[in-house]
Amino acid sequence: MKNIDLITKARKTIDRHKMLKPGDRVIVALSGGPDSVALLLVLLELKKEFKLSLHVAHVNHKLRGKESDQDQAFVRKLCSDLKLKLHSRSFQVKKEAKKSKLSVEEFARKIRYDYLNKLADKFKAQKIALGHNFNDQAETVLIRLIRGSGSLGLSGIPPVKDRIIRPLIDAKRVEIERFLKSNNVAFRIDSSNLRTDYLRNRVRLKLLPILKKEYNPKIEEVLSRTASILRAEEQLLNREAQKAYSKTVTQEQKDRILLDSKRFSECDEWLKRLLIRDCVKKLKGDLRDLSFEKVEALMALVEERKSGKSADLLADVVADVTKEHLSIHRKKEEKFKYRLSYPPKRRIRNLGVKIDSEILPKSSTPRSIGGEDQWVAFLDGDKLMPPLTLRSRKNGDRFRPLGMSGTKSVADFLVDLKIPRCQRDEVMLLTSRDRIAWLVGYRISEEFKIMPKTRKVLKIEVKKQ
Repeated sequence: MKNIDLITKARKTIDRHKMLKPGDRVIVALSGGPDSVALLLVLLELKKEFKLSLHVAHVNHKLRGKESDQDQAFVRKLCSDLKLKLHSRSFQVKKEAKKSKLSVEEFARKIRYDYLNKLADKFKAQKIALGHNFNDQAETVLIRLIRGSGSLGLSGIPPVKDRIIRPLIDAKRVEIERFLKSNNVAFRIDSSNLRTDYLRNRVRLKLLPILKKEYNPKIEEVLSRTASILRAEEQLLNREAQKAYSKTVTQEQKDRILLDSKRFSECDEWLKRLLIRDCVKKLKGDLRDLSFEKVEALMALVEERKSGKSADLLADVVADVTKEHLSIHRKKEEKFKYRLSYPPKRRIRNLGVKIDSEILPKSSTPRSIGGEDQWVAFLDGDKLMPPLTLRSRKNGDRFRPLGMSGTKSVADFLVDLKIPRCQRDEVMLLTSRDRIAWLVGYRISEEFKIMPKTRKVLKIEVKKQ
């Protein structure tokens, strides 16, 4: 193969970032453009050295009509000429994107990565190779700077992330095109790359040329170097954030993360931002649409040290603040109501609980019914009247907690117990004809306690599944 400079550069990048190991199975994303075609040829040259097993993947987004189909035909012929099997899928992205809340561009990216990851799982591939290059890196840094980003965003496109690798990330676009021309290799040009209605294209076609000509002819090198420096710093900061996370987070669940407000407040400003971002990422899977302003507003709210305050971070992620806790959690449908038989026996998968109960003669009831198990209650079976229900709390709910002479609102009772706001609507109420008999896990009602005249006792247990 002629002009081995690109292969040499890619080889150095692979070594520096430890991208490949001998025997790796690699999914190679091939769009038909110059970058992906060059990537495939480079990996073919290195195949023997690393004993690689290559699987080529193409996604047709159907966004450019016949042009998209021609890209697919070109990729199919190229793989045939190289004696490589092609794995290809077509998606009607415009049509499907309308059903989602994502833009066409975001949806196209999502299905492309989903498909690549599914192929990697299918073939047990250790790596997914993408063709991003040096110029892409510079453009990305500039775009994120324009949009407003912290050090994570300005660190640009990572050479390695999980099983994704980018062997051409240090190669300039001109070097890639020179390599293809030297070897007389054809490639496809995406006509949409010439349209300036996309921000990336405006940056590439308009902004960067001005910066090069009038400010710094090596602006791309400067931006790429900045990304590399910030990436190294970001890795250091992330290690510190992980230490703080383990000290500050008191509870981590699928839909909710609870942090100690005092320990959070003691963290430096930059560390608070990272902790909030880490929580959101764990809950949502990404940080898309999480703005700097939302994070700052939440930090200010915590510093006020006032209970009962809330802040929306994203459309489906909210934060609640108390003097003791900062809760970051996903919004969900909080109201529920389930009818129970008598005696109650039911598994409720949506709540993750199983209810067991039995009727006991009063003589079989333990002397101490306070018990250590908060999920077991003993109630006056003579007073319980079907229908029984297990439901969430409602505005205006009141009951007479065991041991009290008067009634108390359920809301005030939970506040007194310092139950975080985000957990209050998850509290289950056992009711008899809509009278509260038991705040499950907390207190039974004085009205339904066992009395000297009680003949039968309902023992009820709610087990977390």
